[in-house]
Amino acid sequence: MIEILKKIAPSESEKEKFIKTAGKLLAGIEKEVKKIDSRISAALLGSASRDTWLRHEKDIDLFLLFPLEYEKNELEKIVTKIGRKILEKPEKRYAEHPYIKGFYEDFEVEVVPCYAVESPSNLKSAVDRTPFHDAFLKEHIKGKENEARLLKQFLTGISCYGAEAKVEGFSGYLCELLIAKYGSFENVLKAAQNWRRREIIHFGNVGDEEEVKEKFPSSLIFIDPVDVNRNVASALSEQKLSKFIFAAGEYLKKPRREFFFPRKRAVNRKALLKKFKQRGTGLLALTFSKPDVVDDILYTQLKKTLNALKGILEGRDFCVVGIDCSVSNRIFVFIELESLEIPAARLHLGPEVNTLHERKFLEKYESYKDKLTEPFIIGSRWAIFLKRENDAKKFLQEFLSRRNLEERGIPSHVAKSLKKGFSIKINEGAFLEEFLPALQEYFDPRFAWER
Repeated sequence: MIEILKKIAPSESEKEKFIKTAGKLLAGIEKEVKKIDSRISAALLGSASRDTWLRHEKDIDLFLLFPLEYEKNELEKIVTKIGRKILEKPEKRYAEHPYIKGFYEDFEVEVVPCYAVESPSNLKSAVDRTPFHDAFLKEHIKGKENEARLLKQFLTGISCYGAEAKVEGFSGYLCELLIAKYGSFENVLKAAQNWRRREIIHFGNVGDEEEVKEKFPSSLIFIDPVDVNRNVASALSEQKLSKFIFAAGEYLKKPRREFFFPRKRAVNRKALLKKFKQRGTGLLALTFSKPDVVDDILYTQLKKTLNALKGILEGRDFCVVGIDCSVSNRIFVFIELESLEIPAARLHLGPEVNTLHERKFLEKYESYKDKLTEPFIIGSRWAIFLKRENDAKKFLQEFLSRRNLEERGIPSHVAKSLKKGFSIKINEGAFLEEFLPALQEYFDPRFAWER
């Protein structure tokens, strides 16, 4: 543990530099806000204020607390004005309130507006909870800062750290609450071995557990200690929770460095192709330009796109073995199918003989252009062989070339990019150099600590 902490805990000189920089930034922002309204205050919040940040993280979260009478558009104007004056490379981002992201010296900074509410029961927006989160954790995590760091790095090593749509893992706040609840990194891992599906974790009495589960339809439920109407673990996916529970058990059996710092995976195209060919399946690779939106919107839309494409292909009788995507300068969606081609003939069963819809069925297929046979009887039912699209690449090409992609389940920003152009490659042609790491993860799904 000492070796791990040496790598992840900031040194005294690094802490000193951070405190000096954050203090200077805070003073500069306070000076500017007081020119606008002396009632607006600025505060340093987040892991930086609690000394639970990781050495490689160089983030400063500053919050501007506004009087309640301010309109949301006024918050946006003021935070934008101040952010652009103080920060380098300021960029407006959007959550419930717009906020400003930029740089100050060599730190990444977010300036976020919220309301100075007296109690979490009087929230005007979700981010108004943040000062209360900070106060709760400062009281309950003091002396356990390095335990929080160990948990965060462990989750980073197994790719489960971060509540953003790209990861769907554990937020920093959730990590620190787990340490506050269980007392140490090791105790969190031990507790996880007893978690059951839809486990409820809390600091007080939550009442009827069935009502809580009905209220929060999530894989893990951790009641926010400052707001009982919020589940801190709502962004955590079932897959990432399951992965963490398994990894925790494996670590407890045999602790080792690789859980925190996994070895980089060597990518060998020839070996990867061999693995693919051994499966005897087919591979479609769709590439298109990356939509110009923030990551949370992008990854949410990509997830919906994957579900839509899977459903569309399966609706045409192509058996989808797996589907995933990778993001770089462009989007890469890869779809593994049992086969890229299926029989052109599809058996379609109709109504029973001598029933209400018999005549309608026979009339419909009397001059049907895509029929391969005339109607015939199987047992007591009418049947017919119909022609279907049997080439997956051709079908996908035609589908994605349509104008009404949004009506077919493809989200707006992805649909817009697809309309600009896309390419589809198959099998060996899909193994493009820039996407080999993603294919490596898919075709060789060993856990990071096993490499």
